[in-house]
Amino acid sequence: MAILIILNQADPYLLEKNLKSHPDCPEVRIYPDVGNPDDIDCVIVWKHQDGVLNDYPNLKLIASYGAGVENILSDPSLPAGVPITRFVDNTLSDQMAEFVLGAILNHRLHLTRYREFQAASRWYCLDFIKGRTVTILGLGELGSATARLLTQNGYEVNGWSRSEKNIDGVKSYFGEEQLKRSVNEADYVVCLLPLTPSTKHILNNDLFDAMKKGSYLINVGRGDHLAENDLLDALHHETLSGALLDVFSTEPLPQDHPFWRHPKIHITPHISSPTDKAQVARQILDNYARLMSGKPLLNQVDPKRAY
Repeated sequence: MAILIILNQADPYLLEKNLKSHPDCPEVRIYPDVGNPDDIDCVIVWKHQDGVLNDYPNLKLIASYGAGVENILSDPSLPAGVPITRFVDNTLSDQMAEFVLGAILNHRLHLTRYREFQAASRWYCLDFIKGRTVTILGLGELGSATARLLTQNGYEVNGWSRSEKNIDGVKSYFGEEQLKRSVNEADYVVCLLPLTPSTKHILNNDLFDAMKKGSYLINVGRGDHLAENDLLDALHHETLSGALLDVFSTEPLPQDHPFWRHPKIHITPHISSPTDKAQVARQILDNYARLMSGKPLLNQVDPKRAY
């Protein structure tokens, strides 16, 4: 029995170190040094290559290194019947909530612009942006934590999700027919949706046209939530005042991408809620023990819902 780590854009050796720090850790291998494929009964993956998971005939668990599972579910040759789990942790939720609050404050208080003024030795004062209404698209673990922190800091928060949610201080919109209503009075729209076929390119011209003119977009969900050319068009026509983007369809973002040089786009390199290696290691080992003893898995994914 062995756990195999298959990570792209993440350090597999640091995860291995955290796994091996626990006495209940089985043998750990790092792709492509697989050894005997028959030994592998659990894989930890992040952005694996399609088809690679079919190489392990005794695979019993696929564990996502992060909260997202869209790369796993999009594999056309995903092994049938193997349970999938994702990483859920308060650390992720708290970091995301603080990042979104920081992004809103940075925009409202013009902090980045003052840094630009400093570089130009320019003494110039700007009025604070007064709008404090936020719509969060997606009220799962991350979205709910973000909504709570924003309400605690005096923001008026709306949320949109697949089904109705009950969060103190948050007005709930739900279902396709209420999507545009949820954003039409928002000063800030934050995307924290899971990526599914129905949410791909949900941030598009139809939604931007429904948003309050001059509102600000924050995408911390997945890059494929955004129709990139539609965002450029909305910024050009001043439908939106700007955007902070932490996630992209292609990562790292190509150096020749127009987002890099756009004056109304603020880019961060997918750092809004980095995975805590110690926590993900402990959670995977807990699930591995549950798997071996026949107990229900923690944070198991429903493939039909895609999260």
